[in-house]
Amino acid sequence: MKKLFLTLLLIAAAGMSAYAAEAKKPKIMVFPSDDWCLAKNYTLPGTNTPDYERALQDPDMDGAVAVMGDIMAEMGYEMFSLKQELKQLHTEGAYDMAVTSKGDGMVQESDRDKVTRNVGCDFIVELSVNPKPFGARRTIEFKAQTIDAASRKILHGDIGSSSASSAPNNILLKEAVGGFIDNFCHKIDLAFTKMEKDGREGSVVFKIADDCPLCFEDEVSIGGESGELAEYIEYILGECTIDGAYNLNQKSRETLRFDQVRFPLFAAVRAGGFGSKSGKVKSQSMESFIKNVTDKLSAFNISAAIVPIGQGSAYVVLGSK
Repeated sequence: MKKLFLTLLLIAAAGMSAYAAEAKKPKIMVFPSDDWCLAKNYTLPGTNTPDYERALQDPDMDGAVAVMGDIMAEMGYEMFSLKQELKQLHTEGAYDMAVTSKGDGMVQESDRDKVTRNVGCDFIVELSVNPKPFGARRTIEFKAQTIDAASRKILHGDIGSSSASSAPNNILLKEAVGGFIDNFCHKIDLAFTKMEKDGREGSVVFKIADDCPLCFEDEVSIGGESGELAEYIEYILGECTIDGAYNLNQKSRETLRFDQVRFPLFAAVRAGGFGSKSGKVKSQSMESFIKNVTDKLSAFNISAAIVPIGQGSAYVVLGSK
């Protein structure tokens, strides 16, 4: 009987290990905190915009980002290097592709939006680090907070500190992080599980171009039903979002603005695409999600140009097909 019990226990443990190995982990990138950058004057010339490249040249912050990234990678998270992504943006000339503002219109895409969109981040971890002298020794105070890369909302934060010591920086940093990392990552896992269930939260702006055959107040008909073009877009958006969750916060003849748009974290590969026969799914951004809406507008001879802004926002310009 005892032997049977041990056998069943081993089988159950193996099953739990397999489940843990298959569990999805979020994609994360570690950034210097914007407030920390401003306090240290690590900003782009003539602005209050953080200059992350300069911030990463600070030895305390560079060490903090490295330690946090290494520890979280060891815990199984899919981590991406901010330093490498910024270099890649320079190499590809991506800084010249920023979305520019036109009147009431387009939100400019920040450097942080660009790199998180490029790697498909789920969460951003922002860090502040503050070394303090303690006689001949020093302590390091360490603050970390998790931000939803799509909605840009702060989810939670934790604070740690090292003991007073003359040990090297990386040792003090690891000690500071070690004091809160288990609880910090547990909160990330809870947030990711909730995101898998409730979806990402994002925003989208629709604008009418000069050559568009319709405005949002024009009546359209499809499937024996009629209404304004704006009403049809709302209907499709409600059909595609999780539990029909969205908020229309501006409506005019030429503009529709939606926020609190709940869209699925993952989506099936398009029919006929590579992996579609095996039911493959992929991570989804607002850019890819909103195509489900804009593709249906071709019935009214309307084309759509989608400009992504980070992971969770998009600017859609409607024109003639």
